[in-house]
Parts: sequence; C-alpha cells; structure tokens
Amino acid sequence: MKLDDRLKVLLMIQDIDTRFDAIQREKAEIPKEIEKLKGDLDLLKRAMEQDLSTLEELKETRRKVERELEEMEPRFKKSKSRLNEVKSNKEYQAILKEIEELKELISQKEEMVIGCMEEIEIQEKECATNNLRWEESQREFQNKEQESSQRRRELDKELQSLSGRRGELSQQVDQDLLKRYNSLRIHLKGQVVVPVIEFVCQGCHLGIPPQQYNDLIRGDSLQSCHNCNRIIYWGGDER
Repeated sequence: MKLDDRLKVLLMIQDIDTRFDAIQREKAEIPKEIEKLKGDLDLLKRAMEQDLSTLEELKETRRKVERELEEMEPRFKKSKSRLNEVKSNKEYQAILKEIEELKELISQKEEMVIGCMEEIEIQEKECATNNLRWEESQREFQNKEQESSQRRRELDKELQSLSGRRGELSQQVDQDLLKRYNSLRIHLKGQVVVPVIEFVCQGCHLGIPPQQYNDLIRGDSLQSCHNCNRIIYWGGDER
C-alpha cells in the first residue's frame, strides 16, 4: 500500500474514532438530562405537598374559628336577654359592656373567617396551578425518557456500525502503524493524525524543522512531530 493510501485509511479510522468519542459523550449526557428533569419533578412535588399542607392548615383554622363563633352565639343571646332582667343600672351597664365585648370579639372572629376564606381561595388557585405544572412536567419527563431511550438505541446502532467499519479498515492498514496510532490515542487528547501547515503542527501548534517539512511535502515516508509525537502529514499550506 502506498504512503498516501496508508494515510487515507488511517484518517478514515480517526474519523470513526472521533465520531465514536462524540457518541460516547452524548450517551453520558443523556442520564444527566433525565436526572435533572427528575430533580425538577421532585422539587415541584415537594412544593405541591407544602402548598396542600398550607391549604389544609388554613381550612382547619377557618373551621376552628367558625366553631368558636357558634359557641359565642348562645352567649351573646343570653347576655342580651339578661338586659330585661336586671334591676340596677350598674348591672345593666356591666351587661352592656359584656355585650359590646362579645360584639367586638364576634366581629374579629368573622374578619378572621373572611381572611381565611380569601387566603384559602388564593391557596387553592396556587395548588391548581401547581397541579397543572406537575401534570405538564410529568408528560415532559415521560416524553424525554422515551426520546432518550430512542436516542440511545440509535447511538448504539451507530456504534455497532462504526465498530464494524473500523474493523474492516483496520485490516487494510499496517498493524505496527495501527498499534502506534492506538497507543497515541490513549495518551494524547484530540486527534492523533494531523496536518502540518506552514511549518506548524496542527496538533500541538508548534513548529517543525525545515528538513522534516520538506520530507512531508515529498510524502515518501510517515513522520512524527518531534514535539507531541503525533503522526503528521503535509496539509498543503491551506488554512
């Protein structure tokens, strides 16, 4: 196999490996997205539970005040009826004071009931809004799970295809060269086979000696960058 052909095959293998790495990164991100949505659901659920608890507390407060009002009604009627039975002005004034105090207390309790009713109405609307958000978030979560499962299947299918294609190409290249390429992939970040443009290795972005650059232009041998050990080839000096 000519040098140019060896490089072509090696570059095709590198393209496959680059895509393979991208797929693996995408697959690693999928569970994170699902976990984030699940976390948002859990937060919303806790907010709903808190709102429902607040609503129940408001309803209980209203029931309690209404019971107190019911208990005060007989006391108020009894005090009013006693006005017709008193025999002294002092006692009459005392009962009037008691009636006024009861009126004031009843008024306060009634205002409390009205306040509770208003807060209950607001809280019920909040609960209804949260419930709609919960249902929408659940649908979004379920749809995302289905989409993610479908995407994983697609990526796994592509990985299988890439693996088969890589195996075929690996049989077409010198095995010592392939071992060298695989070893570099383990130790280096990014691409292993890179062009040299205007004396500069595009892997480490450092210059190479002029003589080596001339050798690359002739293309009669495989070269390695003296700085980063990547496999290099002449890039035609086109940026």
